[in-house]
Amino acid sequence: MEKPPRRALLALVAVSLGLTALVPLTNQSPYGDLSAGYTDHLHHAHATWVFLQRGLDAYRLPLVESSRGIPYPQQTGAWPQMPVNYPPGMFVVFLPTALIGRYVPMTQETFGRVGVLWMLVIAHLAMLAMFLLLADLAPGARAVIGMIAWVYLIRLALQGFYDPAFLGAGAMAMREVHRRRPGAALLWLACAGMLHFRAVALVPLGAVALWQALREPPGRRPWTAIAVVAGAGLVVVGTFLLQWPVTKLYLDTLHPSLGVIGTGARFWAVMAASGAAAAASWWYGGPLAAGLVLSALGLALTDIYDWWHGAVLLFAPLSVGVLGARAASTARALLVGWLLLMQPLGFDQTPSDLFLDFAKHYRTRP
Repeated sequence: MEKPPRRALLALVAVSLGLTALVPLTNQSPYGDLSAGYTDHLHHAHATWVFLQRGLDAYRLPLVESSRGIPYPQQTGAWPQMPVNYPPGMFVVFLPTALIGRYVPMTQETFGRVGVLWMLVIAHLAMLAMFLLLADLAPGARAVIGMIAWVYLIRLALQGFYDPAFLGAGAMAMREVHRRRPGAALLWLACAGMLHFRAVALVPLGAVALWQALREPPGRRPWTAIAVVAGAGLVVVGTFLLQWPVTKLYLDTLHPSLGVIGTGARFWAVMAASGAAAAASWWYGGPLAAGLVLSALGLALTDIYDWWHGAVLLFAPLSVGVLGARAASTARALLVGWLLLMQPLGFDQTPSDLFLDFAKHYRTRP
């Protein structure tokens, strides 16, 4: 199968952006999101403004304390007991909307729409990264992976989540590993880590990129990129440790992870399915896909049970063929099955819930 032309991929992404932008532009949600209940895009803009004023206190203190005495017209009151619990790259993503929310008078509904539109732009950049990656890889069920990625990215964006930013950075890192450009891959991995703590799921890819880098001739080894990754890692670990004591008090009151439950049919189904998927994907798709299966399993066992956390499942099927594959179509088919099982059992809901969101949204419209 021929490689899809870049112009066609750009057109596809542009059409998707134009159509999905109609949702926040025409809905009547108080927050601009698809389901009239998600406020991440509003909260993170406020938290960014607080960070600009209070620095690391935004990580050490609950928002209700760190924001005291800092006026912000678009406060939502969401998660006052939480500190900032994302790496500093989040502030770069939300700096534009943080400034708009502070200095441009508008209703909260309008501000929510602006935030969701910005999330859609980011999601479509991530979508382009994934489509370009898939276009470079061996044929075989690539369109299926692309459609599943579209569902994840669009649902995340329309509900106000910025997770597509680190997902797109991970896809770009895979593309650079495939092209044997480990320095660029390491820089994209540093970007992913600085954007989101759940980018820890990309550790197997980081190990491959570092291995490639160290196999370069001594004069061509990307020491600057290695240093950037190391520095980013220190920042990510440092900010995680700063926010963790306060965050843990809150997380202990939420849905327990599978690792905490530790028993029952759901736990063992996840363990068995992931073990089988790791073994099969190693044989058909290579060790990188298997490593990404296991890293996603690790998050399912330690992270709280929320649907948007399951987006890390995309990394395994996206990686098939990055380092070559014995049977790419078979590996992708197996990993799609694993993903469709893992999402509801390990992280809640299913990818197809996007269409249920659409149905509920338009059914309730006057």
